Amino acid sequence: MLKDTLSGLDREQLQFLLLKLAEQEPTLTQVIEELVRASRPLSPETETTASRGRAHGDTKAVRREVRSLLQSLDQMRSSRSYWSVGEVIDGLSQILEQGWTFIEDDDGVNALSLLDAITNAYVSEWMDLDDSSGEASDFFADLGQAWTEALLSLDLSSQQREIWASKLEAWQHELDDYGIDEVFDAAYEAALHGWDDPQLQDLLKGTSTNDDAWDAEVPALTVARLHILERCGRLQEYLRLARVQSQKEAYVTMLVRLDRTQEADEYGQDHLSTAQETFTLAKALYDHGEHELGLQAAERGLRLQGSKAPLAKWLRDQAVIMGKTAQALGAAEVAFHEEISLVNYLRMAEIAGEQWSEQRTRLLEDARHTTSYFPEGQVDVFLHEGLIDDAIAAVETGATHTLVERVVDAALPSHPEWVIKTSRRQAEPFMNDGKAQYYRVAASWLALARTAYRNMGREEEWQAYLSELLGRHRRKYKLVPMLEALR
Repeated sequence: MLKDTLSGLDREQLQFLLLKLAEQEPTLTQVIEELVRASRPLSPETETTASRGRAHGDTKAVRREVRSLLQSLDQMRSSRSYWSVGEVIDGLSQILEQGWTFIEDDDGVNALSLLDAITNAYVSEWMDLDDSSGEASDFFADLGQAWTEALLSLDLSSQQREIWASKLEAWQHELDDYGIDEVFDAAYEAALHGWDDPQLQDLLKGTSTNDDAWDAEVPALTVARLHILERCGRLQEYLRLARVQSQKEAYVTMLVRLDRTQEADEYGQDHLSTAQETFTLAKALYDHGEHELGLQAAERGLRLQGSKAPLAKWLRDQAVIMGKTAQALGAAEVAFHEEISLVNYLRMAEIAGEQWSEQRTRLLEDARHTTSYFPEGQVDVFLHEGLIDDAIAAVETGATHTLVERVVDAALPSHPEWVIKTSRRQAEPFMNDGKAQYYRVAASWLALARTAYRNMGREEEWQAYLSELLGRHRRKYKLVPMLEALR
């Protein structure tokens, strides 16, 4: 491989080789010069005031640091290595933060130098990490976002753009083989085109006659553009771009920030179609001092599609602060329906006051008729109210062992027959399947069944059942002593 061939050459040999190549192929001269400029950090003489005193993007040091983090798991057992991947990604994120500092200080040259070092090292060795949790592959999205803003922060020559675009394209091609798609697409477009699109320029200047004619770009690219426009204080251009590219939440938030609150509210009524989008507008209006408009927007959002729980809880609490009890109760009921929990139930009781009896009946009916694979909220409510039959019904169609155990404990005094049936149903599969690691869990369930048998005065029946278990599982030497202990 070329990499292996070059690894044995010293600095003078490499310099001689590059000069010879440039003599034989003059077109390479400019390419080499651009590559050197792109990979070299700013000199002290050209350093910006904002970045003065901070270490420059020493690419070799960064690569060593990235590789050191990645290789820190090599000597660990696979089980420990899996749990340490998050620590590695945290370390990489801290290095990436240095790049964001450069970007936010308009130090794009050092930002690109740092990002190049991180990405080169990470693309080469990230496969050695256990990516079962997705943390290792998710880090590429963070890299892509930083690359996009860094590239848009600089006025690059066409040659520099081609160089960076080629690098990004090569990295993305490698990642495609692992199913990690499109993470560098926005950065690639930023490298190729920057801000030069004539339609984009017309749009930003407000001279475009047909905004709809501009093809929608990669959303991540638009988001990066908006960040830069905001950072530069080009807020009217920000609004124009956000509106045309359907960045609705960004658009209404900026309108509010510019004190154009009525315009933001009217736009929200016409264009926001989800509860989450409207929640963004409602909070922006409220925080800007437009409390009434904010609550009105939130009320509209409760009728829109999408998850409504965050919006409903926010509206509930703000309406209470403003003394709007009826509005708070309506939002509290939506919050409970969307997210059944004891916290939301008790909050409703607190707000309802004298109306609680009527509201309680409605919420309990809601909980009874809501099917969930994880009915923890329903169980919490039913056990709080002492409604054991409802709690039993909630876990009968499926629940975690822990949740079923909570209901069994609560049901022991009043529903021993159900406790016996349920405890046996939980314990027997562990024993029948020979899952030795779960024998102690099975024994715990059987202890609950024993208590229920005895509470009903059915000791002989329990002993007969236990004898039958001992006979059936007599060859399971780890299980037998645990069963014997239950006599």
